[in-house]
Amino acid sequence: MRIFLQSIRWRIQLWYLLLLAGIIAALLVAFYRNQREIKYQVLDRELNNPITRLLPRMERRRELPPRNRRLTRPDLLDGMGVDLEAQSGPGPEGGRRGPGPGDRRDELEDRGPTLGEVIGELAEENIFVVHWDREGDVRFVSENAPEGLRLLPDGVLGGGDRFSKRTRQGYREIIHASPNRGFLLIGTSIAPIETELSKLEKKLTGIGLLIVGGGFLVGWLLIGRSLKPIEAISDAAHRIAEGDLSQRISISENGSELGQLSSVLNETFDKLETSFEHQVRFTADASHEMRTPIAVILAKSQFALSRERSAEKYQDALQTCMDSAQHMRTLTDSLLELSKVDSGQFDLRPERGNFEDLTREVVRMIEPLADERGIKIRCDLESVESEFDSQKMRQALLNLLSNAVKYNNEGGGILVRLKKRGSGIYWSASDTGPGMDAAAQEQVFERFYRVDKARTRSGRNGTGLGLPITKAIVEAHGGQISVESEVGQGTTFRVDLPA
Repeated sequence: MRIFLQSIRWRIQLWYLLLLAGIIAALLVAFYRNQREIKYQVLDRELNNPITRLLPRMERRRELPPRNRRLTRPDLLDGMGVDLEAQSGPGPEGGRRGPGPGDRRDELEDRGPTLGEVIGELAEENIFVVHWDREGDVRFVSENAPEGLRLLPDGVLGGGDRFSKRTRQGYREIIHASPNRGFLLIGTSIAPIETELSKLEKKLTGIGLLIVGGGFLVGWLLIGRSLKPIEAISDAAHRIAEGDLSQRISISENGSELGQLSSVLNETFDKLETSFEHQVRFTADASHEMRTPIAVILAKSQFALSRERSAEKYQDALQTCMDSAQHMRTLTDSLLELSKVDSGQFDLRPERGNFEDLTREVVRMIEPLADERGIKIRCDLESVESEFDSQKMRQALLNLLSNAVKYNNEGGGILVRLKKRGSGIYWSASDTGPGMDAAAQEQVFERFYRVDKARTRSGRNGTGLGLPITKAIVEAHGGQISVESEVGQGTTFRVDLPA
């Protein structure tokens, strides 16, 4: 049970099924109640119709049968009512006179069905009649009337309503109150109606179960189809977690929410795979870079300790060890700097300053290295005020200018530009070196990448981390760095920063 509740599919299916069952039940109950009300309204009309037939005949009855007596021959009682009416008719002098043979014959021909005949017809229709006088005493009761109807229902004598309805012990009854003729109750059994309603209830219950069952199957198919992309996402993520970083989610619905989620996850997996590849290459390159100076230090130490050497040899060995240690120190500092970038701890402390002053300071620092190789540095600078971290931006510009010196031709030149363009700053350093091909330009900002594959040419040794650090500094300032180069024509590094 707990597994079902934890499953998104089953939870959606359960809520969908409850909602569908609630709606269907409400509709079917409303339909059942409507049908019940209609049937009882029809029944009430059928019970009201005999009142218009009974009241006139009751009005002609001046003498009624003994109280508490059932009508066995209502036609004789009706005849008695007719005789009383005939006797009370007007005489020749305006008084009452007895009926003549012709008058009685005319009345018998014109009066229609007698009270007994009407009650008999109603009895054939399973309708019973009970009559009380104004004092609540029974005047007559139909033979088909149920037992227990001798007493007038409570509340009828003092009620002001002309009609009242009630359902009692399986019978539907209507009581009509008349100021002159007392109270007339007409009723019938509701068993046929309840039987029909019971059949209707069973039929509606079956229909409701069929609809809910069909809705369950349709919902299962629709939910399964809707959750299929989630299953694909889960399978792809599981395979990636097992180490297969090349797995991607197949997207069939680009416009849906799950399609958009799949696209985002695929982009995330791409970045994860790229990051993992960089990490593997970074670890391998870092191991390689650290292995070389360590091997040099070990070799020189063994050389110095293997036997007695001259002072010059010892001094040369120590100098080599120091250079290798210095290289390791630079490498570890660069790795620590990049680790801060990767961990999000690359904090800046921007201050308002003049970018021209910073550029001239960096040029003065790099000029001794350029003079050693006969390289001339020219500047085309404008005064630009901006906010930047002077320490880190100095490091970035030093990296770019040192590369321009290191990878330049002997006696070449370097042009440094600084311009204000719109709301941004344009800074560039162009050299006259051998340049780079397109493949090298795409990888030059990757860690440990160096255009010089040999990595041993004099004056060009490096860690391959200067440009990645420079890129991180520029991007942390909200800028961009790019490179343009042609083989044999030189290289230009361009930095665009917000002013």
